[in-house]
Amino acid sequence: MASIAGVAYLVSKKMFWDRFGLAAVEVSAMFFLITIVLGSIWARPAWNTWWTWDVRLTSAAVTELIFIAYFMLRAGIEDPEKRARFGAIYTLLGGLSAPITFMVIRLFRSIHPVVVGNPSAEAQGGFDMTVDMRNTLFITLIAFTILFIDFIWHRVRLGGLQEKVEQLKLKTLGE
Repeated sequence: MASIAGVAYLVSKKMFWDRFGLAAVEVSAMFFLITIVLGSIWARPAWNTWWTWDVRLTSAAVTELIFIAYFMLRAGIEDPEKRARFGAIYTLLGGLSAPITFMVIRLFRSIHPVVVGNPSAEAQGGFDMTVDMRNTLFITLIAFTILFIDFIWHRVRLGGLQEKVEQLKLKTLGE
């Protein structure tokens, strides 16, 4: 979503798309962090370790670091238009991590089962979901997608209000 917002900003130069891209990265970073932390908690009883340098875990950690670098980039640029432009370009480059992560977990051995798509010959662990498991997965997927969209929507609105407050401050100080 952030990459799409980045393209939209670069084409239109509308600050809405910058706010949308920022919101998408913020919410995605929080979801990724929660996933990594909860995954570690679940890993402890399952594999007797909090973390393994499994390709799926490592790619998730790298993606989280890409999100953090995005925030650092934005924090280091004061000019709003320049910050939006660099942020949009960064989201395009950072967006490449999603297909790379998808391909990497298919190409290398993993302790995680292949849940979506055909497993490669190198994949470990079989996993066949029952109907109840599949239904639960899809209901949860729908619920978290709605939650994700709702968080982004509220964050975009908050960003718009923050911009209005800044404009009012500048107007008040200028008079």
